[in-house]
Amino acid sequence: MNTNWCVMRTIPGKEAEAAALMEKKISRKLWDSLRILRKQQLFRTKGMYLLSKKEMFPGYIFVHTTSPKELRKELEKSRQFPQLVGGQGIDIVPVEPKDLKFLKNVCGENLGHDMKLSTVQVDDEGQVKSAAGVLKPYLNQITRQRLRHRYVTARVRLFNRQEDVLFGIRVEGDPR
Repeated sequence: MNTNWCVMRTIPGKEAEAAALMEKKISRKLWDSLRILRKQQLFRTKGMYLLSKKEMFPGYIFVHTTSPKELRKELEKSRQFPQLVGGQGIDIVPVEPKDLKFLKNVCGENLGHDMKLSTVQVDDEGQVKSAAGVLKPYLNQITRQRLRHRYVTARVRLFNRQEDVLFGIRVEGDPR
């Protein structure tokens, strides 16, 4: 039996509601795992950095299924399920292998972990020179860095286009 990760789009901000409805209304025979991918980020308040979590892809839910077509039909029967913006029905799209490789790299083999912070070293000019963690393979693809806000963006080939992915960072020497 071929089991694949697929992505479904719902209304941004309604991901948890959509996931709860799916768990409540849709038979587990049609799916076995459901994920809302999140990333860790630091934010600064009163001179201190605090850890927060945000959705990596607002409005998207990842589902592991053997039957994407049947799952789509069942979801369409549920009038409560948050539909696509514009009311065009529910679309379930397989995640391409190269995209799944990226997702597994940053969220773990079963996509069950938050994308963790990467620890970076900065040179004398304030430029990121090295990284440990999920950012490391994308170090040469950094397009923007905001050290004070503790993030960088890197241009990554993802979902058949170039995406600017935000990576939360901590600078070497930051308190843990």
